[in-house]
Amino acid sequence: MENNQKPPAQSVGVAGFKADLYASDIKKIDWHILIHLPKFQMFCVEHSKRSVDNVMQWVMGFVQDKCYQDEQAFFDSYVQWHDKKGYWKNEDVYGELVGVSDAQTNTNEVI
Repeated sequence: MENNQKPPAQSVGVAGFKADLYASDIKKIDWHILIHLPKFQMFCVEHSKRSVDNVMQWVMGFVQDKCYQDEQAFFDSYVQWHDKKGYWKNEDVYGELVGVSDAQTNTNEVI
């Protein structure tokens, strides 16, 4: 008698709906940009009580920890800090100029 074994059972699963990919009304926080901004690094230094000397060695882990606790609350506290400082009145929280059209900011344009 021949010993025929069945192959293992196969299953198909559903991963779920990824809202951040499909929902256009949800504005995603761009942490990669923020982590590299000196003003966001200043915010992290003030809130972590760590040294600015080696900020790039620890800032990513600090942000990840804060985002794990409550991402939106952490971002909101940065926005409030940014507005309260008042140093960057012509910039948004990402460092982009406020109220200036793209044509005015393009300094590489040949006239």
